[in-house]
Amino acid sequence: MSNTQIDKKISIIIPVYNSEDFLRTCLDSLIKQSYKNLEIIIVNDGSPKNCKEIANEYIKKDNKIKYVEHEKNKGLFQARVTGFKNSTGDYIAFLDADDYVSNDFYRELIEKAEETNSDIVAAQLVMDYGKGDRRVYNLFDFPFEELTGEHCYEEFYNQEGLNFAWHITPNKIYSRRIWEKAVVEYRKIQKHLIMTEDFAFSNVLFYYAQKVTKLNRVAFFYTKHDGASTSVNDITFKKASKNLEDLTTSFSFVENFLKEKNIYEKYGTKFEKWRALYCQMHKSYLLNLNFKKEEKTKLEEKFNEFCPKQFEVKNSGFFSSVETPWNDGLDKLKAKIMDSKTKIVSFDIFDTLITRPFLYPKDLFTFLNDDYRKLSNNLGIDFSKIREDCEVLARIEAEKEKREDVTLDRIYEIIKEEYDIPSSIIEFLKRKEIELELKFCKRRETSYSIYKLAKYLGKRVICTSDMYLPREVIQQILQKNGFEGIDKIYLSCDVMKSKSTGHLYEYMIENEKIEPQNIVHIGDNYKSDYDRAKKYNIKSIYFPKTTDIMLDKNTTNNLAQMLYSNMPFWRDNQTSMNFIGIRTMIAVVANKYFDNPFRIFNKESDFNIDPFLIGYYVLGMYMFGVGNWLLKSTENKGYKNIAFMARDGYLPMEIYNIFKQYYKNVPEAKYLRVSRKALISAMIIDKMDLYKLTDIINIDNHNPEYIIKYIKDSLKDYPEEKIKDIIEKNGIKYKEDIKTKQKFNKLVKIIINELFDEEKNNIKTKKLREFFGKYYEDKSATFDLGYSGRPELYLSVLCGKPIDTYFLNINQDEAIKYSNVAGYNLNTYFEAKPSVTGFAYESIISELAPSTIGYDLTGEEVKPILEKNKKTYQERCIISIMQKAAEQFVQDVLQIFGEEYKKLYYQDYYISLPFMAYINSSKAIDMQMFNSIGFEDTIRTKEVKPITEDWLIERKNKNQRNMNILTNKGNLQATNNSYLDYNNVVDLEHHSKLVRLIFYILYDRPTFKRRMKESFKSHKILFGIA
Repeated sequence: MSNTQIDKKISIIIPVYNSEDFLRTCLDSLIKQSYKNLEIIIVNDGSPKNCKEIANEYIKKDNKIKYVEHEKNKGLFQARVTGFKNSTGDYIAFLDADDYVSNDFYRELIEKAEETNSDIVAAQLVMDYGKGDRRVYNLFDFPFEELTGEHCYEEFYNQEGLNFAWHITPNKIYSRRIWEKAVVEYRKIQKHLIMTEDFAFSNVLFYYAQKVTKLNRVAFFYTKHDGASTSVNDITFKKASKNLEDLTTSFSFVENFLKEKNIYEKYGTKFEKWRALYCQMHKSYLLNLNFKKEEKTKLEEKFNEFCPKQFEVKNSGFFSSVETPWNDGLDKLKAKIMDSKTKIVSFDIFDTLITRPFLYPKDLFTFLNDDYRKLSNNLGIDFSKIREDCEVLARIEAEKEKREDVTLDRIYEIIKEEYDIPSSIIEFLKRKEIELELKFCKRRETSYSIYKLAKYLGKRVICTSDMYLPREVIQQILQKNGFEGIDKIYLSCDVMKSKSTGHLYEYMIENEKIEPQNIVHIGDNYKSDYDRAKKYNIKSIYFPKTTDIMLDKNTTNNLAQMLYSNMPFWRDNQTSMNFIGIRTMIAVVANKYFDNPFRIFNKESDFNIDPFLIGYYVLGMYMFGVGNWLLKSTENKGYKNIAFMARDGYLPMEIYNIFKQYYKNVPEAKYLRVSRKALISAMIIDKMDLYKLTDIINIDNHNPEYIIKYIKDSLKDYPEEKIKDIIEKNGIKYKEDIKTKQKFNKLVKIIINELFDEEKNNIKTKKLREFFGKYYEDKSATFDLGYSGRPELYLSVLCGKPIDTYFLNINQDEAIKYSNVAGYNLNTYFEAKPSVTGFAYESIISELAPSTIGYDLTGEEVKPILEKNKKTYQERCIISIMQKAAEQFVQDVLQIFGEEYKKLYYQDYYISLPFMAYINSSKAIDMQMFNSIGFEDTIRTKEVKPITEDWLIERKNKNQRNMNILTNKGNLQATNNSYLDYNNVVDLEHHSKLVRLIFYILYDRPTFKRRMKESFKSHKILFGIA
């Protein structure tokens, strides 16, 4: 859609009560908006200050401003409704008088709404703490690209109020269609309401929304200060009582709404959890204030009336637990374009407007090799090297002849001159190179939004680029990617003048017949696009290429350093970049994540504390390797099925199915709900198998009652009380942990002699054999994370045939032993066990569903029995973002390359490096998102434990170090006679900058000098906007 076609009106409603001190900033941000079809409605809600005076001042400046007045204060809710009644816009938006938005906010959101037919479009929320301190909550991002139909309301309620970015209103725009429906409901609130009014508004709006999308390039700035109408600072008992009354009004309204729409049964539990959260938040604060005893008693009574149903809300501050400073680089760039003095906007093309999925441009030539081999019957020569070498020769020739660039035609002429290759083949390969450029070149979305802004504002848009491709090819690439409105293209290969010398700028300025200071030029090359253009008085803007950002340690810390640094693992990690597959995947990640070069990146983090980045990059590359390995390993093996064992096999199965279209003769994927707990019953084929229970159950912290629960299908149908009496009569306490092997053996004898039912056990075994047999029909295989091979042994014995097994890794020789005993083939992705695996490793790839604890054998069909444990929203949100992002990465690579993805060569070790770096060596801040996640393996641990607790212990036990230490060679020292890496440098990670500074000055001067150099380097206009 052309940007100039969008002219929908948006009404922006600003209620004002005692917030005049901030009103000018708010109005200024609206008057300066790039989008002009605005209707700004100021609603004076009976404010005692000078609201009318300020409004009249701005009405004189801008006729888009309306002024509406309440005779008396009616509250924020009623003021917004009044604003809507006076609106005429196709879209509705709200701003509180003390908040403001970025300069291209409404144009971008309306464009998104129009292109996607969205009822709600949400933007980035930025907290403004004053004095230039603006920050983003890293975990506040909406976990979707778009929602449709009932999913809009379902996802709104799934977060149970934990992420307030969902229900505040000013960070979104709304279609008038849903507002016309919603306002009918809002009339049911006639009270004065200022607290939790957003909760009431958003519940109804999300209910009527049919499509919700998001856009993070533009920002709503939420100002934090004591004078806000909803502030809880300096609160009196009267205000506390009023706030509680408002809570009751809002939640009663929503409860009635849910019941009227007959959806309370569906959403009631989540609604009550939301109410409990708000009760807990306000109660914990208000009851700790310095109120009189009788006032606190009254408040407590009112809280109990407000929230009679109590839910324990854990880790309620999770989504606001990490903040990163906001980067306003994109706003500054757009301000340059919006400046009335700017007449022309010039763009570089490659890596600025257009990206390729390659770290190095020459990597594209690799895809010419197969065609050359087929046409020439020469298997030993890579045409890509010929192509690369001859471009070098062409540039040497051009330099001698005082030409500043080369052409594609001349490069291929030199190939013909230098090599005895038939002309027909050379012409074919030249056409093929052009086809590949057209195939692989994709627009950079942030650049596209900047281009559309320039066109919307009526600027002349040109391209100024150093490039050897013919003009007609460049035009095709631009038009194919939506840049149809480019007014003029200046190419170095046309005029033999380059940006790097500045001569192309001279040529462009002369032809445009304009003063250079009226031109903005945007490009990714610091020297030729920023520095050189600036010397010609052009307003230049450095717009780094995506891969440069990702690989720049000063910007992204250690995000990609595991692929560039030879860390002390006895392996050459730098070799990873010799593989085109690794280079290409880095480019795919960079193009996706750093499309906007001004996106925030936390300086204390290596992975930006971002589940999407961890999923798309870290987990995505790893799962690509695992899925591809699994299909290559099972192709043409004659397997009918491959059973992926729940829950660890969930994500590998999803990736397997994405890859499957590119393989022939591979097994069908089936998902087998199984676990160690569930297999306890299946492993007992004979009564002597009871002695093997210690292979699965930790007797140190489990009692007879626990064991009996899992083997009841092999025991006589006695009441539990009778079973307890029999065991205790024989001298073993039923509810006391077993502890010793001797005591366990005694318990087994009691079970065999007095409780074991052989006939019942045989019936159970037959049913389970039939159940598992459906998954392992004919010749079939199984996939599991690892490690011991016992479950595969039990299943092979139960099914009466060996079941070939595919593991990620094993951790001892038991797996090899069991494969030999059962006669199945054992295959592993890793040749050796990664240092850290454990619960975090498993949780990231596991299904977000309860664990299987057994099987219901009472009916004709065996059905898995699932635990009642429910995961928290925090866990479901974080893990699902990671997993969906990993799937998206694999889909993106396959969509870009299709069948040719098989030319993206790599080794499994290298493609797994980012994942191993995250699991083994990420900083505590990057692990923080797992703080709210518990691991459910109660069969060994007896209790649900936080994942990070086990994770940190294992890393410490395995002598792991974080990436700062591993990539800093000067800080690594190995012991003389040990297989372990040892670091004797003081760990300063958790100390303040001052402490670190003093330490380096006193004890480590080389590091001090290096840090200072890096600091000065990082402050050298990395994102230059001159």
